[in-house]
Amino acid sequence: MHFTKLIAAAAVAFAFSTSANAALLVSSNGAPGNTVTDYSTAGLVSFDLDLLDFSGARLNFVLQEADLAGPLSLNALIKNMTLLSLPKFSFGLQGISFASSGSVTAGFGTIGSVSNTADTAKIVFSQGETTDFYFGNPLGNPGQFDWVLDTTGMQAGDRFSITAQVPEPASLALMLPLLAGLAAARRKRV
Repeated sequence: MHFTKLIAAAAVAFAFSTSANAALLVSSNGAPGNTVTDYSTAGLVSFDLDLLDFSGARLNFVLQEADLAGPLSLNALIKNMTLLSLPKFSFGLQGISFASSGSVTAGFGTIGSVSNTADTAKIVFSQGETTDFYFGNPLGNPGQFDWVLDTTGMQAGDRFSITAQVPEPASLALMLPLLAGLAAARRKRV
């Protein structure tokens, strides 16, 4: 009986190890507090990015054979863990491009504009986003759509990167209150 359970467990482990045919997240780098949780499956690049710092992150993927069988969808949940106003956000692609755009949905604020080129998607929030937003349709909501990546001419083993970033003006805007506070404290001492 114990031997049968062992064989069954080995068969399940083997099935899962051979079915991992999704774009593989091989590395990510950025601020130490910005964490990435990968949910990618065959034909879908999907992740959560928790921003504890507005420095962004670079995610590096390797294509698998199953990702080339049809369209390669992209969706992400971006969590603004700082709770500070996030005015803009962008995704940059290296080694792959957008085939078509999808939805962007704010969790609390409102979307001002979304624009994209073959290798960049830019999101501007009307009033700044202080919580989460959805790039594509990670929750499977009706009327929302994933972004699609163009794999034309690509092969299994090819690498690509997605860079998530808050453009520089937001960093400056975050520093201005700090600088003003330091200047006021200095004036008070003098």
